[in-house]
Amino acid sequence: MKRSCFLVMILVLPVSVRAYQPDTWTLERCISYALDKNINLKIQRNLEKKAGYSRRQSQWNLLPTVSGYGNSGFDFRRSTNQNNDISSGNSYTMSYGLSSSFSLFAGFTQMNSIAANRFNELACGEETKLAVNTLIIGIIEQFTQVIYQKALVAVAREQLDVSIHESERIAATIEAGQMEAVALREINATVSGNRLLLNRAENEYQLLRLKLAQLIEIQEDSTFDVSSAGLDDQLPVPSKWTVDSVYLSACQGYPSVVQREYQLAYYRKQLSISKGNMAPSISMSGGYSSGFYSTDTLPNGKHTPIESQFNNYLNPSLGISLAIPILSGRARNYQVKQSRVDVENAVYNLENQKKQIRQEIEQAIFRLEAFHLEYRSAADNLAFAEQSFESYREKYRLGLINTTDFMNAQNQLMQARSSLLQAHYSWIVQEKTIELYIKQP
Repeated sequence: MKRSCFLVMILVLPVSVRAYQPDTWTLERCISYALDKNINLKIQRNLEKKAGYSRRQSQWNLLPTVSGYGNSGFDFRRSTNQNNDISSGNSYTMSYGLSSSFSLFAGFTQMNSIAANRFNELACGEETKLAVNTLIIGIIEQFTQVIYQKALVAVAREQLDVSIHESERIAATIEAGQMEAVALREINATVSGNRLLLNRAENEYQLLRLKLAQLIEIQEDSTFDVSSAGLDDQLPVPSKWTVDSVYLSACQGYPSVVQREYQLAYYRKQLSISKGNMAPSISMSGGYSSGFYSTDTLPNGKHTPIESQFNNYLNPSLGISLAIPILSGRARNYQVKQSRVDVENAVYNLENQKKQIRQEIEQAIFRLEAFHLEYRSAADNLAFAEQSFESYREKYRLGLINTTDFMNAQNQLMQARSSLLQAHYSWIVQEKTIELYIKQP
């Protein structure tokens, strides 16, 4: 019986270990998953697909339209036969055929419509790329906050461990009669405070982790964990970019700028369409029809066969029509003026977008350099804070300082570590943001 239980434990234990093993997510994995699962991004891609359908429909509009038709009627009292003689009784008629129309000239509105829909499709594509960039930046910011808070949890836990160790040491010293009992109460207050800080840090970490899981749209559970692999190796260095170089690259390929350029081209084509609607239009139409009449009879009184009636009533037709706009309440004139306003606004929007992009780049590069300098200062501060803490801890053990001075030294060390981590991950966010202005998806 014992042997059987032992075998069951051996078989079940690996499964249990795998079940509770954290599912580690790197920044790259989070971005890849979100780009595939994000619902708003799927909606934007569908809008891009819809714009593509509109462009293809405008191309198909160049072809002639062909439609078939058929209708029938019944008379219950009197009718007219093929000899125009009036007869009484029930009768019915049927006509059928094909009709077609083809635009020969319409002020080049069809070709301009194709071009306008093409630019609209391209603008929707750039809007999709912009949505991708926005999502990536959001994930980077949220992910670095989680990593930063996770590191703060480790710092708070280490601070708690140090205070617990000092509490145990003081308790042993008091038991040996070398220190008064009041010292233990003071250090225990420090331990309690550090435990509170740890609980707060852990709660904030869990909240940030939940927000990250919601952002990338996964079901957050206890196995979800993040890894800073690939980020900790990216140490802040002096900026290798200038505002002009990044701005030039952004103007050539950043989605928000390119989207405005396509929108400008779209409205220019819409202006051409409005002008084309003022021109005369020429179209050609044709038909091929025939009919059947129950009153059409042979000399022997029988109905004329369908084949014979088809040939007798066959009516091919061909026509050309010319339409000249003369008066339409100045609707076409005002449409041209409205289109000119749209073009003018599109020019302003493009100019404003470039100005906004340059401001964003200027701020990003400024922050990048500022965080680099802050990281260097924070690294120096941490080195001195660690030396200072070791000195204060030794003095505390020798009884040269009180618990308050020890707590201040410990808090100073924690603050120095926090400042270094914050500068590090803030620099990474700016670095990757600038990369998006240069490397387009």
